[in-house]
Amino acid sequence: MGRPVTDIQLPYVHAFRDRHGRMRHYVRRKGIKRVALPGLPGSKAFMDAYHAALGSPDAIERPSKGGPRSLSALIASFYASAGFRNLSPSSQKTYRHVLKNIEARDGHRSASDLPDDKARKIIEEIGADRPALANLTSAVMRKLFAHAVKMKWRHGNPFSGIESYKVGTHHTWTDEELATYEDKWPIGTRERLAFDLLYYTAQRVGDVAAIRRTDIINGRIHLKQQKTGHEMHIKIHPNLKKSINAYGVKGRHLVGRLDGKPMNGDNLSKVVAKGAAEAGLPSRCVSHGIRKARLRILAERGASAKVLAALAGHRTLKEVARYTDAADQEQLTDTAIALMGRG
Repeated sequence: MGRPVTDIQLPYVHAFRDRHGRMRHYVRRKGIKRVALPGLPGSKAFMDAYHAALGSPDAIERPSKGGPRSLSALIASFYASAGFRNLSPSSQKTYRHVLKNIEARDGHRSASDLPDDKARKIIEEIGADRPALANLTSAVMRKLFAHAVKMKWRHGNPFSGIESYKVGTHHTWTDEELATYEDKWPIGTRERLAFDLLYYTAQRVGDVAAIRRTDIINGRIHLKQQKTGHEMHIKIHPNLKKSINAYGVKGRHLVGRLDGKPMNGDNLSKVVAKGAAEAGLPSRCVSHGIRKARLRILAERGASAKVLAALAGHRTLKEVARYTDAADQEQLTDTAIALMGRG
């Protein structure tokens, strides 16, 4: 027999009997607008609304630091917002990672009157030795405080206008480096299959690691990009098909651990990095550079920005440009002249 509903005790849940004699439940917590909970306590609708109101399991376990308009309270409110919930799962994970560190250090501070100079100092302290993380934190905080403005907690976003740090980019593999890797790792090896999947799909390493055999339908790889949520249907290149067939069936995923179990993007990156090192390639040759090399070569062969964006899953030409900056300018101009014809 199930637990009586009167036995269910949840933090921040308050109940009252309305004028019709019905029990009403709602979440009431400092810093968060009161939220009505539908259905019976313990039901799926009730629990879904409860967790949505509090934003995350972390928010349920501990109260906000510093009061109802603190940075901690703002983070909890942001987690319950549509702006956060509309992010892809991978982006949500990134935001939580960034905001967890911010809250641990500055959660007690007031979000309603955080001054511009303090906001800049938060970013500069990170940027002193981790510029890429500083840029990421700045972007996350801008979105967080845009939520504060929307909630009318404050006027103006103190993280707007903070200058980004200049950071290095992943090296785009050269033709010689691509050939060196292929010479070292013949078709049939795991290192080669990992390389071919990255090269012939031009997808991010995390998405490549997630590809299962059941994702191949009618000669195409069907996947949903973790970062963008884009649905991709990529035709399998003949060379990639040979590589897949030569490696054989070793688990549910196309490429995974040696025992056939799946692995994540970080581990797949390590496979490629180790394979590159054993091929005598420099440490700059990392997995993401293979994706960039694929797009570079396509650009050199005259592929349009729309074609490149479709394959990479990018929405803007600016994103495409970041990946094709290494395209050979001389070859591109030759293509442009050839396209002119006689006119």
